[in-house]
Amino acid sequence: MKQLLIPCIAVAFTAGTCMISFGASGWQNEDGIWRYANSDGGYASEEWKKSGNDWFWLDADGEMLKNSLVEDDDNYYYVNEAGAMVRNEWHELENTDDDDDAADTCWYYFGPNGKAYKAGSSGKTTFKTIARSGGGSSKYAFDEEGRMLYGWVDEESGRVTGEDAWKTGVYYLGTNGDGALRANRWELLEVEDDENEDDDFEGSYWFWFNTNGKKVQDTTKTINSRKYRFGEFGNAVFNWYSKASSSTASESDMYYNKPDQCWQAQGWFQSVPDKDIDPEGYEDGDIYWYYALKSGELVKSELKKINGQYYGFDEYGKMLHGLYKMSVNDRDIQSYEEIEDEDDLPDEDDGWDVYYFGDSPKEGAMKTGSTRIRLDGEEYTFEFKKSGSDRGAGYNGINDGSVYIKGKLLKADRDAKLEKVTYDGAEYLVNTSGKIQKKKNNVKDADDKYYCTDNNGIVTYEGTEKRDGKE
Repeated sequence: MKQLLIPCIAVAFTAGTCMISFGASGWQNEDGIWRYANSDGGYASEEWKKSGNDWFWLDADGEMLKNSLVEDDDNYYYVNEAGAMVRNEWHELENTDDDDDAADTCWYYFGPNGKAYKAGSSGKTTFKTIARSGGGSSKYAFDEEGRMLYGWVDEESGRVTGEDAWKTGVYYLGTNGDGALRANRWELLEVEDDENEDDDFEGSYWFWFNTNGKKVQDTTKTINSRKYRFGEFGNAVFNWYSKASSSTASESDMYYNKPDQCWQAQGWFQSVPDKDIDPEGYEDGDIYWYYALKSGELVKSELKKINGQYYGFDEYGKMLHGLYKMSVNDRDIQSYEEIEDEDDLPDEDDGWDVYYFGDSPKEGAMKTGSTRIRLDGEEYTFEFKKSGSDRGAGYNGINDGSVYIKGKLLKADRDAKLEKVTYDGAEYLVNTSGKIQKKKNNVKDADDKYYCTDNNGIVTYEGTEKRDGKE
């Protein structure tokens, strides 16, 4: 505020210069005290008298007042150390407000006519534009007694104080030594909010104040090409936001980044799940990847193509990672279960398909083609479809001379050399690479058992003795 003060051009009162003592009437100096003698011989009191270009106030005793606030006809003025009415000046004066939260001093601005700016007769908060000494200008509001307002202010020219001031206040005008209207700008303010249990909450919120100075609340707003959501009381929402009235997720679940950013997430982001939307995920405490569309809505229960790769997302929007058996309809994930060991793999006639979301070429990218997957300490070969409406689903049947059940390659154990595998009710003979052994006659496994197969590789004979003749 001191930077805003216009230097006081005081009238230097010295006998024989600015004030002239007259004998019968006019200004008179008695023992250093100035009075104004009226033509009837009395002294003027509680009124203004002029000398040169300046006005001076005579108090109830008829003495010229100095360094004081003057109340005259519901208006407030200030006379300086020389007694002259000041104009176009800020002054910091002792605060007569005895409220518990009142500051010791308050600021007044005295306009070109000497009157202190104050709230209008409507009682509504209005603002005066006042030039700054360093150039430019700011807007300020005042109460009905001319005191500059600061902090949180309502729409009735009153300061809002206490723990809930940030909730009920409409304007924010800085500290007592500031008072400038916040308009078209962000402000990070300390608040009391015992209801916020978010681990990232550190006792302050960001607020955005529109061009008219009012805080934005209970809406979304795009600022500098980024979208933000503002809560019921105007605080910028951070982390998770949902309009859902229950613990079940809805399409309105959105993410607004950490408290130092708050803008709506678009594209990939990481977070611990929301405790109200996904309680189980929240309890685990793990950080997951999510993907938000341009609208801010999360991709959920879907196989979604992103930058050339497909990814899977659960009903809460968490990116899937690992091996899953799933029921998928036109890329919509109807149901899913994670496969953690071999016993979790579905049988050939189960309604599930198997998908794998690994680490190549991107973390969580849906795998196609051949890959090796470790389950419960053992490594298995899987083959996933490379194209079609069921792209990514594991092959179920014979493909490229091998038998697959829900993506898993059926092959002989290394020590066995050859083994029978069953698909669609038929038994096929396969080697350690999983290749079907077609048109074989008396081939022997590691246990000296003989096999014969037909043109399709189906076993037609097995035994400890060679079979005579050819199939």
